Amino acid sequence: MTQPKEATIREWITESNYQLSRIEQLAKEGFHQKHNIPQESVFHGRSEYYAELAICYALLGERKQSIDSLTQAIMNGVMPYRMAYDDQCELRHLSVGPEKSGCVNLALTHSLLLKIASLDDDALTRESVPFIQLIEKDMNDSKSMEMVNTVQALRNILTHGDDSLSKSLLQSALDNSLTHPIKGGWRARSYTLNLCLFTIVTRDQQSFEKALQMNLKDYEKGAKGEIRGTPEAYISLPAVGLVKLAKRYGLSYEGKHTLIPESLL
Repeated sequence: MTQPKEATIREWITESNYQLSRIEQLAKEGFHQKHNIPQESVFHGRSEYYAELAICYALLGERKQSIDSLTQAIMNGVMPYRMAYDDQCELRHLSVGPEKSGCVNLALTHSLLLKIASLDDDALTRESVPFIQLIEKDMNDSKSMEMVNTVQALRNILTHGDDSLSKSLLQSALDNSLTHPIKGGWRARSYTLNLCLFTIVTRDQQSFEKALQMNLKDYEKGAKGEIRGTPEAYISLPAVGLVKLAKRYGLSYEGKHTLIPESLL
């Protein structure tokens, strides 16, 4: 895929910074309270725009600014979970609850854990992951079990849990993918992701390389479709996270794929 021009990237950065400033201004004006909008949405909005900034700076090769922005994306993304589940959180009293906020759901939890993997900051991971959990409705959604198992496996892997548990969760998800035909969409993405994670926890270098290529090809489909023309189309934070997790397990990555920039490794 042709990389975006620097001028385009700078425009994305300007827009993201504008939106962040707007979020801050609205928060100061009490906009959310006046319109009965959950306070959690402030942090969710910040997280989304900081993630865009992280990708933009990585595209420019500006590592420090990219890492700083990714850190902010994660810290803000974790806050709705802390408001819901952390008794020590100073904003706990403002929480409307994870079921009502709209900022704690399966897809967002899945994405947040992969951002944490892509940053690979042990201190921030220890502080964050214990509070990142699924609401009961999502946890018991049998139609989404493949992604539910991804979330559970990622939480276990990121907190250095028992590898046998991760293997069991991932094997179950992979078996379900194979016995229930996949027609694309999120299930296809979950399959390649779970396959990568399984090869990582089993420390299978050759299978990991093949699975990662499958994951990248699937991501490229989305880059030409639903996320076309956005910063996210040019860098895969999930793939960055997979490479960093693989290295933690003693595997290597020698590729030079544009979706996995050196500035984030």
